[in-house]
Amino acid sequence: MESKSKFKSKPTDPNASSFRDWYPQTVPRPSPVRDAIRQCLTAQPRHGWSLDELLGQLHRVDVSADFSTVFRALNWLEGEGEVRRVDLGDGKARYEADTGHHEHVRCSSCGTVSEVPGCLVQGSTQLVEATTGFSITDHRLVFSGLCPTCKPS
Repeated sequence: MESKSKFKSKPTDPNASSFRDWYPQTVPRPSPVRDAIRQCLTAQPRHGWSLDELLGQLHRVDVSADFSTVFRALNWLEGEGEVRRVDLGDGKARYEADTGHHEHVRCSSCGTVSEVPGCLVQGSTQLVEATTGFSITDHRLVFSGLCPTCKPS
């Protein structure tokens, strides 16, 4: 019976990079930065992390990383469907764990972001399609206002 291992046989060419030649290309290389970002995005009840905020959090938990490493890790996680980029209207790329569709509310004073559970415009897509001729494939809705801390009593 033939073995169906993911691993290729070790290369015989002495000039070949043995690890890269026989290690399966479908298995991602281990990455402590990706693991730490994944942990940060899933363990904390927070939305809309910027790259700077993620980098600062990684440094607080003693993970050695720089801006470009965090950027590459986020792009990889986004490509795998684990993370999604969200636009919260402040001009920064922000990221969160992809936990399903939901809307956001952002404090216009301090920038705090919270999740609005569920989809508030689901029923409106048919009306938008009928009036515009577009076929709606996605949408983003961000509410703005003052958070409980910033709003006057």
